[in-house]
Amino acid sequence: MKKILRAAVVFTALALLGTGFISCSDGDDSSSDNSGSQNPATPEKPGDSTPSEYDDSALSAATLWVVGDSTVCDYVKDGKHTDATYFYPRYGYGTQLANNLSSKITVRNLALSGRSAKSFLTEENYQTLIAEIKEGDFLVIGFGHNDQKFDDSDRFASAAESTDTDGSFKNILFNKYVKVAQEKNATPIICSPIVRLSSSNDYSGSYAHITASGDYRKAAEELANEKSVQFVDLTTMTKEKYTELGYDEAIYFHAMAQGSSSDLPNLKSVDGTHINIYGAKMVSYFFAKTISQSSCALKPYVKSTYLPSKDKDLVKNPDYVFVDYTAPDLSKLNSVENLKCTSEGWYGTAFGDCGGDPSAASNGFFAQETSAGIFKVGQTGTASPKGKITSLADGFAFAFQQIPVSKNFTLTAKAKVLVSVAGKNQAGFGLMLRDDCYAPNKIAVSSNYVSAGLYADSVSTCIANWKRESGSLKVSENKISAFYNNDETAEFTIERVGQVVKVKTVYKGNVYETTYTDFDFVAKDSNYFYAGMFGTRGTCVEFTDVVLTITGESQGA
Repeated sequence: MKKILRAAVVFTALALLGTGFISCSDGDDSSSDNSGSQNPATPEKPGDSTPSEYDDSALSAATLWVVGDSTVCDYVKDGKHTDATYFYPRYGYGTQLANNLSSKITVRNLALSGRSAKSFLTEENYQTLIAEIKEGDFLVIGFGHNDQKFDDSDRFASAAESTDTDGSFKNILFNKYVKVAQEKNATPIICSPIVRLSSSNDYSGSYAHITASGDYRKAAEELANEKSVQFVDLTTMTKEKYTELGYDEAIYFHAMAQGSSSDLPNLKSVDGTHINIYGAKMVSYFFAKTISQSSCALKPYVKSTYLPSKDKDLVKNPDYVFVDYTAPDLSKLNSVENLKCTSEGWYGTAFGDCGGDPSAASNGFFAQETSAGIFKVGQTGTASPKGKITSLADGFAFAFQQIPVSKNFTLTAKAKVLVSVAGKNQAGFGLMLRDDCYAPNKIAVSSNYVSAGLYADSVSTCIANWKRESGSLKVSENKISAFYNNDETAEFTIERVGQVVKVKTVYKGNVYETTYTDFDFVAKDSNYFYAGMFGTRGTCVEFTDVVLTITGESQGA
């Protein structure tokens, strides 16, 4: 073996989307140039800046299309917010733009988490944009966060190159977005990215998207000026607001995964990139104020420029359930023979719905390094199989390493089935990358993870690769019309690069690959990943050629 490097209840979007905006008045309707480089004036205190009698009767109906990344998108799937376990869930600013605009505007937020201007081009949402945007519409373009990820060729685009340079940030924005709008006689609006939260209140460098690959705010502004397109300088406006308030207040614009109690946020769980509903409303205010002071065609549609307040607009997840999670004390693991690893950095455990104490040998759970670099992982030897993977909860044996969330890495392993129980569903084995981990226990868990593995979803079939997120088990479309058997082999890979995790299963000559973008690995433990091999429910597997390689520092979100 190569040397191993160490390293709830869901809630509907409507519960939060409809809160906070009130219409008042202000009359500030001065104009500036199309660049939008002049910063909007800020009222002395929270309130609204709207003419007392706003009249949009002469305006035509139009659609405001929105493209961008996780700071722009919504987080709603099937009518429910995906951040079901968050104290302050994530909200992209695109979700709040409609609050400041005439009802004649329909907002179509196509933004997707984890995408860049380049990678968005491969999405169905981009095809929707180019097919449906029409004359009189508007296109808000909000990229920049992920475009600077030089370690990810699918997303990276340099901000230092000119508009004429193929593949540059400016080139993609112009040719694939601005021109798309202009060719349909729609109005493009380029937004620079919001800053990342800085605990030192220093908004230079990467906090303001100034990198070795260029200045992404400056590139967006230069392109807007070059092509006479409306520019909204969200980088500068968020920087100035955060600096004015200081870190201790600016932190409340951002999502927080955990609470320190049922009623108080855990400030240590703050997400320095993604904003909450209060932050999204603030950025929407900056957008509306800039447009109201411009000569942009969208200006008549701005009905209000409401300045949000923390007291009114910072909204906690009403269904948040406090869980007092503590990362496992690694020094207390590897203490029982059946759950013991000997290579440096590896630990054995079993937890969840295990049908009994998994540390007791009589219950048949193994996360054991039988010899250097060879691991026996799974459950076997009992009259009835124990542990499970179900729609509600999991229980399994797990041989793992703890990895700081700041690291990129690749985990690979080969597997040979030692024991399987034919005709038993809810069984499985493979590699797993988790948000949380526990000392041996028998308390059912339903926390977040992704797997490169084989899961027996019925007595005669299995699935390659799946995930659990916000309590829900979500399988891939990789259906295999057979149950795995003794002595069969498979190979597994989990690769993490920034916000992208790729999992691969090779089984019976077939390759099954799944990509997860911006998966939530910080709902419970915001400091570490837990990566390793697992097995459960009458399935016991020998893992060999196990290699965990730290490949560098993650560029983050």
